Amino acid sequence: MKKIKIDEYSYILWDEVGKFTLHTSVYGPSGAEIYYFERGFVKARQRRHYAGASPLIRIRWEA
Repeated sequence: MKKIKIDEYSYILWDEVGKFTLHTSVYGPSGAEIYYFERGFVKARQRRHYAGASPLIRIRWEA
């Protein structure tokens, strides 16, 4: 797993070829948004903050 720092609040975790997660955060109780990508497409997202984390929310692509 490789970590690529974008700035002091955002980074990418590169898992394997075609799979990575984008982590973004802000100050305060808002916490962080995590987006899961596979083959260049966003597959799911998750909200994390000091009180816990939301379940993984799958992204549905409709034509």
